[in-house]
Amino acid sequence: MSANLYDILNVDESASVDEIRSAWKAAVADLDPTDRRFRAFNDAAAVLLDTDKRAAYDAELAAAAADDAELAAAAADDAELAAAAADDAGASTAGEEPAPAPVTLTKTGTAAGEDTAVKDAVDTAGTADTASAASTVTAPKPVPAPAPDPAPAKPVSAGPPGWALGAAGVGALAALALAVVLLLQPGGNVFADDSPKDVAAANASFEKASLSVEGAAERMIADVFSYNYKTMDADLERAQRYVTPELGAKQAKGWPDIAKDAADQKLVVQARAEAVALTRVSPDRKDATVVVFLVQDSTRNGVDQTPLRMWVSLRMVHDDGSADGWLIDDVCVDSNCDKPGS
Repeated sequence: MSANLYDILNVDESASVDEIRSAWKAAVADLDPTDRRFRAFNDAAAVLLDTDKRAAYDAELAAAAADDAELAAAAADDAELAAAAADDAGASTAGEEPAPAPVTLTKTGTAAGEDTAVKDAVDTAGTADTASAASTVTAPKPVPAPAPDPAPAKPVSAGPPGWALGAAGVGALAALALAVVLLLQPGGNVFADDSPKDVAAANASFEKASLSVEGAAERMIADVFSYNYKTMDADLERAQRYVTPELGAKQAKGWPDIAKDAADQKLVVQARAEAVALTRVSPDRKDATVVVFLVQDSTRNGVDQTPLRMWVSLRMVHDDGSADGWLIDDVCVDSNCDKPGS
């Protein structure tokens, strides 16, 4: 089995949803979306924050633990049998007729060196059989635990297309990395020469910005990623209140195709944020990157579809004229966030 997802987030297997969410938020803080750890933390949280996926994963862990315990018990039994066999072999050797005592040769004319050689040969013969018998039984090597069969993948319906999946408006991630300046946490070099008062002020400012941008992102998700085939024009107008003009232009360009597809399939999509975490914020608190676990419930031709779950990374820019004080400037979806320029 691959790395334990609970260990990746450094939480107990009994951790609550709130504890997992908090651990995930702490783990992704200050990570760029192109960082390998960013994807690992998000993938772990995607399983552990989903009730069904977590239950299936816990069942895999339990099965693997049971297999390990069974193998350990079998190895212990084998070791015990081997020890008993070795004891029996030793007892059998002890019951044999003892080897004759060394004999000193006094024959006239025999050299002293020859006497010693004969004595050594007798001594060696008396101990060789015992050593051979004791070494005939060895404990078996433990057998590696077999990898459990992977749990069958849950069928996932074809999710809502286009902007609904966050694909529209996906900008260059390399530009995002250059535009957003990493804020070092208090205690790092950037604060090394600051007074306690300055550090406290920086902490307060950072906390205020964190709460502001996370709250804004959470409120925007439903309006930006939801739509109804009956109200597509109004849905586009509503979504564009939360994005920058540049991103809005990209969104509007792809909207006719989305509207047509929605009408053909009578799609109704309702989005919600299951978890939100700030990953980066600039020192001037004007730019930020937020990762969101997005869930889209949908119906197609009046039939409920399997909820679509993914994580999206949002680049946010501060805007005093907007309702929430922030606008979405760029979006990358799931594995696309690993690819600069996607």
